[in-house]
Amino acid sequence: MATYATANHSLVDIDPSASAAEQYAYRLRLHRERAELTQDEVARKCIISVKMIGHFENCRRIPTLRVSQDLDRLFGLDRYFEELHAHVVRETALSPAFRSYADEEQRADYLRIFDPLLVPGLGQTAAYAREVLRTGQPDDRLGQAVALRLGRQDILDREEPPFLVLLMKETVLREIVGGPGVMKEQLAHLLEMAQRPNVSIQVIPARAPVYVASPFTLLGHMESADLAYVDGAGGHGQLIGDPRQVHSLAVRFDWIRGVALPMSESEELIRVIMEQM
Repeated sequence: MATYATANHSLVDIDPSASAAEQYAYRLRLHRERAELTQDEVARKCIISVKMIGHFENCRRIPTLRVSQDLDRLFGLDRYFEELHAHVVRETALSPAFRSYADEEQRADYLRIFDPLLVPGLGQTAAYAREVLRTGQPDDRLGQAVALRLGRQDILDREEPPFLVLLMKETVLREIVGGPGVMKEQLAHLLEMAQRPNVSIQVIPARAPVYVASPFTLLGHMESADLAYVDGAGGHGQLIGDPRQVHSLAVRFDWIRGVALPMSESEELIRVIMEQM
């Protein structure tokens, strides 16, 4: 077992025999130190934030497949971290369809996400993610599932991040997930995200006649055909490549967005709800 100091000087125990996720964190730090590289140097070479590298080494985030491949190239390894990433994913029992979606999410240049039930994963805080992933998740795998979800957010810290549109119903923001403290932190995080030039967050008011029950995502690519993903219970959704179905969902997204509040009014509503908690 190794004990690492975090940025706030607390200690984190990493046991590489406990899980694939902790093995990943332990080996990443080991290879970085053997290569005599700082976290900042690894971050620059993998085009992610230095804070994210710290999270990886403390097992608070799980690197994506793309980052895993970058680490293999950086350290001259033959698919070591790529294969270790696959073990981490298998441990969390993600469906093949969602694994495919997560890979495509990393390549997308434009993401449009509608969720009538929850704050979308790319916008979740650690505490909120822990609450929504808790149901049906063994205690020894919950932290790993949270780290995987938050690790996907590294795309937003790239030098050229994708453009992201999040559409949520007002009821999502008013539901108390994990207690008022967790929700206030989550709403504050959404307000911070909304300040990014590549992020648009819009809220569908409670009175709007929107009755689409399933979350879905549209993935835009500059150099290949667009895709869509329709979510399902427990991550058992469907990745869609048929242009007609993708177009149909795009039309539906535009219709829903048409009845959502403008960005400035959405931010004000989020702020009001947060202050009322």
